[in-house]
Amino acid sequence: MLNRTLTNIDRNKITTDSTFRHRSGSNSGTLLAALRKTLRNTGRLDPVLVWQETDAKDNQTGRLVLLDGHYRLAAYRAEQSAGKIEGRGIPAVLLTGNRIEAHLAALMANSKDTLPLTMQERLNAAWMLVRTYRNGISKPRLAGASGVAERTIANMRQQLRKFAEAGECPDGNWLVDRRFPVKSEFEPPSDAARQAIITSISQALRTALSDARTRDYEIIGDAIQEALGARQLAFVMDYLGGGDEEDDRDTGWMEPDINEGGYFNDDDGDEDDFTGNRTTPLEMSARLN
Repeated sequence: MLNRTLTNIDRNKITTDSTFRHRSGSNSGTLLAALRKTLRNTGRLDPVLVWQETDAKDNQTGRLVLLDGHYRLAAYRAEQSAGKIEGRGIPAVLLTGNRIEAHLAALMANSKDTLPLTMQERLNAAWMLVRTYRNGISKPRLAGASGVAERTIANMRQQLRKFAEAGECPDGNWLVDRRFPVKSEFEPPSDAARQAIITSISQALRTALSDARTRDYEIIGDAIQEALGARQLAFVMDYLGGGDEEDDRDTGWMEPDINEGGYFNDDDGDEDDFTGNRTTPLEMSARLN
């Protein structure tokens, strides 16, 4: 079970680990700039989420791994190194628990963040955890953390068994791996192409709804079902997280960041970005549930 302690942590003690970051695509310079401005104006951002790492035997490794708050950490590092705010401490919620609990905490936090994961990113994150822990995480627990329907997670487990039986390795992209063992020339569109398709369909839907001059959601729902068909609509609902969790049908639908380091006993300063005097972290033993 995870314990949570509110504290301040030296920014150079926090390390990043790509296995805990599920976001794809490029970083948002706009969001980082907004957070830096907020930090300059208020002197504080919401605490980042950090895990006191343990190994397979639950022994502490000494690393403090960032689970959520990459932009906030980057904002603190940038503003502190520029001398805009004093010190090196960053407000953090420190988690103690095992690796599975840390993975779920990271996924849940990123699913609800200011810049939330897209559904495709959530699906890939859930798929990664299924591949890593197999049945070690219950379907309800993983569904609750990721926002992915339980039946999708059940399908992921079935697909993993297919890969194991065939002696093949998954690609890691659920949009591709869900089709296995069917061979096809299908390749997922790039992020830019995908967004262009979404924008085009969205505009067409808005135009159609405007022309229909109705706000009756039952009529709109019936029209969408008639256009898609019941089966395809069920796939869409499942993708959006609103499907029937007991239905076992195939869903069908569907950076490296800051340098790693972050050991408790690592007193070396960052050579490139993070200069200035170290502040003494303030330990506040406040339990957050």
